[in-house]
Amino acid sequence: MATEEQKKQNIMRMMTLMISGMAKALYDMLGETAFATMAEVGKTTLEIMEQEMGLEVDGENPKDVITEIGRIFADEMGFVESFTTEQDGNKINLKVHHCQGWNLTQSILKTGVEIPFTCPIMNVCQAALIRMGKPAQKSIESMPDTRGSSITFTLIDA
Repeated sequence: MATEEQKKQNIMRMMTLMISGMAKALYDMLGETAFATMAEVGKTTLEIMEQEMGLEVDGENPKDVITEIGRIFADEMGFVESFTTEQDGNKINLKVHHCQGWNLTQSILKTGVEIPFTCPIMNVCQAALIRMGKPAQKSIESMPDTRGSSITFTLIDA
């Protein structure tokens, strides 16, 4: 019989298989437009951060909001160990280090999904920018050396 720790590991393995399979199916069916399917996850998580963790979006500076989202993912959720935020003109870059979602993302990428569209941090930041009326193009790159990602938002002049 499995120990409690083995049972927890088996549950995580099953959840990883389920999420990876769903991500692969979405990506195969929709291609890069699969990004749009994660908008609801971003919006819902953004609402939780506002209601339960004090995040303020309306009337704020986009870089400051992205920085605060990174802080919440690090300090309040423990989802990432650390992060940095930089802005150069209309580009805001968020680098996350030691992400708890790293193994899941790698599992999804191994299925043939080319872009980690399921990244919750990227999707929450995108939802915040949309709410602020600051649409942006987004891109994400894996950073294996820190088990993290570099997420860039290019603000679009509306």
